[in-house]
Amino acid sequence: MLSGETTSTHGGPSRPVPGAGWALALLLGINLFNYIDRQILSATLPKIRLDATILRPDDPLAQTKLGALTTAFMVAYMCLSPLFGRLGDTMSRWVLVGIAVILWSLATGGTGLATGYFLLFFARCLVGVGEAAYGPVAPAMLSDLYPVDHRGRIMSWFYMAIPVGSALGFVIGSQIAETELGWRGAFHVAVIPGIVLGVLCFFMRDVRSMSPAQKGESVPTSEKAAAEWHAPPEPKGPSYWDVLRELKGVRSFVLCSAGMTASTFVLGGVATMAQLYLFEREARFTLDDKAITKLEKIVDSAGTRVVPEAVTDKLKTVAWPQGMTLPEFRVKLRGTLTENEFMLYSSWAFDSSPAEGSLTNGTIGLYFGAIVVISGLVATLIGGMLGDYLRNRGIKGAYFKVAGWGMIVAFPAYIAMLYIPFPLGWVFLFVAVFFLFFNTGPANTILANVTRSKIRATAFAINILIIHAIGDAISPPILGLIADYSSLQTAFVAISPLVLVSGVLWIWGAKHLDEDTTRAETAT
Repeated sequence: MLSGETTSTHGGPSRPVPGAGWALALLLGINLFNYIDRQILSATLPKIRLDATILRPDDPLAQTKLGALTTAFMVAYMCLSPLFGRLGDTMSRWVLVGIAVILWSLATGGTGLATGYFLLFFARCLVGVGEAAYGPVAPAMLSDLYPVDHRGRIMSWFYMAIPVGSALGFVIGSQIAETELGWRGAFHVAVIPGIVLGVLCFFMRDVRSMSPAQKGESVPTSEKAAAEWHAPPEPKGPSYWDVLRELKGVRSFVLCSAGMTASTFVLGGVATMAQLYLFEREARFTLDDKAITKLEKIVDSAGTRVVPEAVTDKLKTVAWPQGMTLPEFRVKLRGTLTENEFMLYSSWAFDSSPAEGSLTNGTIGLYFGAIVVISGLVATLIGGMLGDYLRNRGIKGAYFKVAGWGMIVAFPAYIAMLYIPFPLGWVFLFVAVFFLFFNTGPANTILANVTRSKIRATAFAINILIIHAIGDAISPPILGLIADYSSLQTAFVAISPLVLVSGVLWIWGAKHLDEDTTRAETAT
């Protein structure tokens, strides 16, 4: 499609469909709570760890079990997305989204009601099921409501919820968990807003059930054309395997999915391990009387001491008032405690022994969260708007080029943040995060523009499965394995070439985008 053409010549809307703004606002609100819910869990994990009804204080697999709660969500989400994406192409999308939002909101409340670990695990699986029914359908709906030359900025507004919702989730979860409501209350407060948003979906009308007249399109002159013009479209779509075969032949879809997979591998892995990396690199520790007193006062929800007296007595014999790096502190603890004691109680010792003036886990989380919400928000919005701007001025493959060159620029900033000392390192971290988020709007716009309306939800679902299964579902343990044999810095450097790979794949796809967009809009 030439940038100067309107989509009406190819069968798509030439302007936003009536009610598109309300639909965008509702879907944006839902997506915001989507990411708030995800990060409430992360923000409350320290409190869950201390709840004796969920985990025993001396559980040797406590950290593994806590990490598995996120895995439970992610596996359910990515595995069921293709199924629900297919349903989104064959039934009312608003009904499907409404059911999904209500389901995950109730599952969020169930998380706060869990009386044991396995009920908690099951509740997070249900949250993943609900979000799998929403994730692939929402961007497909927005694509049907807006013309091609609007979609970049519309997708950017929609995906703005990722940094903003994530930051709000950390704030809401951490702050409520400190009140009398506890960590359970943090999940309960998210239930009612989610149910309200879900109910509102049932009052919305699927654009595919509207006639062209209801979409605000101009009236044809011939009597026969006018009769066809008033009829709503047929809802039936191709089979799932036909969709897979069709997408395999859309070069822009294949290259965009490949670029998103490489990007997601890096971004997902780094996001999971970044706070630990910064903590290991910058934190300093002092094992003095004050730190040991803190350890003695840590109790679980039943009032039982978490760190036994025998352990704190050993630490008193090797008290060390000087600041130590994390590796030095780890060596001292290993030389004092038995292997089993170190495995069970070293995390509590780390939390209780920050040196005066040192960055703590809390301050690192605050700084890192602020960087993600500010740089991620601005980058997501600017990336989509820049793609629209360049496309409407005749730049071929504009969305691919914005996404690809953003990753190329991100690479040196990413490497610099690993070696430049702090506080200057925060600046390069900001720049790296900014350009790693720069592709969010353009990449999802590409997926929307090169797939026709009847298969769009299925296409987004297949993309979700691919980028998570080969991306952030496997990158954290791979980074952890590399770190176990060397360091997290080595692990971060080892995966850095994928930043360039994603950029090259997106730039490569630019030459196919206009042709694939024209084909999809003509088919629509």
